[in-house]
Amino acid sequence: MASLAQLTGTRRLFGVDAGEFAQRARVQAIARYGIDVHIGVADTWSTAATASARTGPAGVLHLPDHRAVEAFLSPLPVQAVHGIGPAQASALQRYGLHTVAALAAMDETVVCRILGGKAGRTLQARAGGIDPRGVTASRLPESTSASHAFTVDTIDPVRVRAALLDLVVTLAGRIRGREQVTRA
Repeated sequence: MASLAQLTGTRRLFGVDAGEFAQRARVQAIARYGIDVHIGVADTWSTAATASARTGPAGVLHLPDHRAVEAFLSPLPVQAVHGIGPAQASALQRYGLHTVAALAAMDETVVCRILGGKAGRTLQARAGGIDPRGVTASRLPESTSASHAFTVDTIDPVRVRAALLDLVVTLAGRIRGREQVTRA
């Protein structure tokens, strides 16, 4: 299982940098839930994903700037690039590209000929620590509603009550399905 989090603002909100915040989150996950997590912190999520697989015994690998990202990625084998498949790695290795540094330094047109246009551009950019995709949180809605329209005007309390109970069941099912709670 994986999780992505945008950690910009941790210094302003919590008084610590993103690496320290990740370390605290790891300790809390172990202490509270008995879950050992590995956390990679970097400026792009593909680099963070690569780092999280290589945290070592510390459990957290923080790459605070592009120099640290470059130093981390360069010696790795080409198959370590997040999103590269075994066939793509094998194709690159047949052309002598065995490390991430070699892939990042290769001319883009050559990489595109080996892997195809979009895949070549994407994987070469990731090898250089570049990934334009942002981390976006998908917030659950803060409110929900349901409605019932009677086919004809009615004042029959049994029909009104039945419609009201149906609306309550509909809303409760929706809220439970989202694993939310309500206060009003």
